[in-house]
Amino acid sequence: MGKQQDKKTTATPDKFFVFGLDDKGKPRGARFAEFNERALNFALDLKLTGIHPASPAFTEIGMKLPPGRLYSSGKAFIPNIRRDLVDKLQAALATPGDESKTHKPAAPPEGQSDETMVRTVSPITSGLPRSWEGVGVGHVVLIHESPTDGWWEATVEAKDLEILTLRFRDYPRQPRFQRHISQVALINPGPDA
Repeated sequence: MGKQQDKKTTATPDKFFVFGLDDKGKPRGARFAEFNERALNFALDLKLTGIHPASPAFTEIGMKLPPGRLYSSGKAFIPNIRRDLVDKLQAALATPGDESKTHKPAAPPEGQSDETMVRTVSPITSGLPRSWEGVGVGHVVLIHESPTDGWWEATVEAKDLEILTLRFRDYPRQPRFQRHISQVALINPGPDA
């Protein structure tokens, strides 16, 4: 028997940070392994600041933030943090020569309050099919369950000609089911790239 080699894990620092006082005045912050526009939009809706890319000095302090979570629904979990950590992060950004790029919530136009400002940019999911012919394995489509239950997101798990094998996206423990391609609806994939 040979010796087992020790696996060396090189921890790469997280690349995307959000922090600040939320819309209720509570200090919140999180770190994410990579930049994600949905997490940024969620943070901006809470009136938090996003940092990407971060300078090494900011990253060192930012690694004290708890890890954040991003859910498939587009929502994110950004936990409460201590106020002094928010102050340290703001001080790091204010340091002369800091090259961190900040993403801040837009100020409402003059004469308009925060309450009347509506965010019109929706997070667009990449990889959505643009036509029924383009539906393939891994795509998300809408299926009509019943008049009382309405429409639900489902993931395509297999495609055999025009028969799709589907599974509910948010309820993966539910059994698979099949539908004809004409019985599903497509989600708007957004503007053409």
